[in-house]
Amino acid sequence: MKKILILNGSLTGKSGNTEHLITELKKHLKNRSTSCDVVELNDFMDKKISLPELKEKLQEAHGFIFTSGTYWDSWGSPMQYFLEATTEFEASDVFVGKSAAVLITMHAVGGKGVLSRLQGVLNTQGLLIPPMSGMVYSLAQQLALTTESTFAEDFWSLEDTEIIVHNLLVSLNQQTDYKTWPVDHKDPKRIWIK
Repeated sequence: MKKILILNGSLTGKSGNTEHLITELKKHLKNRSTSCDVVELNDFMDKKISLPELKEKLQEAHGFIFTSGTYWDSWGSPMQYFLEATTEFEASDVFVGKSAAVLITMHAVGGKGVLSRLQGVLNTQGLLIPPMSGMVYSLAQQLALTTESTFAEDFWSLEDTEIIVHNLLVSLNQQTDYKTWPVDHKDPKRIWIK
């Protein structure tokens, strides 16, 4: 059975809009014979989960779904904390060759930039980004989807989470034999300006 780890990087954790997307994702994962675990990155940032505990969860996972709200044109501080803390896993078996989907929520603007930048960071860490595995869901979209307009057909909707789950799971079955460039795992925080 494939294991998917969902990482919630929103400031509001279990009580926000991103949690509703996670609920949709879990429904689709349940129907696909996969196990799913959710890590609230607020708990990691607040030291309720240690880095060794998180690393174990990351290593056990076959694939990931990264989620966050949009805050001042960026992802939430729990996601930023996670990215900084896990930099030491770049180009390691924790990430290399595993697949990742990304879902971002936003009220009105900024989410597409967050999605694109986060996908780029994750790919540099060593993760694969399957086609059609990223989405931004906004208040404006939700309001537009309630109209009778045919223009609403071009907006991402909650139903699109099924496509994201499908493409993520398909990508888990691909063979990989990637090479990585050298990375300073011993001391990535060392001072280099003197």
